[in-house]
Amino acid sequence: MVPKKNSSEILLLLLLTDIFMVAIHIVAHFSIGGGSYWSMASERGLGESFQYIKELWLVFSFAVLVRLRSNKSYLSLSLLFCYLLADDLFAIHENVGNAIATMLNFQPMFQLNPIDFGELLVSAIAGIFFIVAVGCSYWFGGKTFQHICKRVLVLVGGLAFCGVVLDALHIIVGGIDGLSLPLEILEDGGEMVFMSGLCWYGISLLRSRDDTRTESTDLSRSQSESLLQR
Repeated sequence: MVPKKNSSEILLLLLLTDIFMVAIHIVAHFSIGGGSYWSMASERGLGESFQYIKELWLVFSFAVLVRLRSNKSYLSLSLLFCYLLADDLFAIHENVGNAIATMLNFQPMFQLNPIDFGELLVSAIAGIFFIVAVGCSYWFGGKTFQHICKRVLVLVGGLAFCGVVLDALHIIVGGIDGLSLPLEILEDGGEMVFMSGLCWYGISLLRSRDDTRTESTDLSRSQSESLLQR
């Protein structure tokens, strides 16, 4: 399903806000230094707060789609973004990762601290869980949901690349002069852009109610085919 053109204004507003956040981050970096409220990397900062809103909208969007399209498969996507929101709000992978690193006595390696390996382990476990959960929903969700799921997972993959791969790269080489700020922009700015794309897509699906009947028929056909294959 391709989002309607009249939803493009939402994406434009989201991306313009992202650009504004990046600009404020750069100004704050050179004026008052990192770690301020205006930094995209600051917990509970301006940029992070905007991300919370987008994640909350995604939780609501896919939860509402469960009802609108009579398809429980969307619940797995709602739970995925619920976890991302909880992780950002309560630093789940940082706190649990720290506990695991201490318990298993991880050692520093490749410029990464023990807590960094703990965080990567928690992220990997969460990733595997949601791959299984969303994968099951994908299998039984019908062709329309499968098409939507592919688009969502591509954007989530981009989000994970920025949040995990670029974050690790930032830790490893961020101490080199001139690399810290560009990597911060790529990491945090990239996360904001991918999350904006996801938020826009979720809202676009809510506005495409004409697909509801088609998806219900498609879902019934898919479930019947699955039962016949058994």
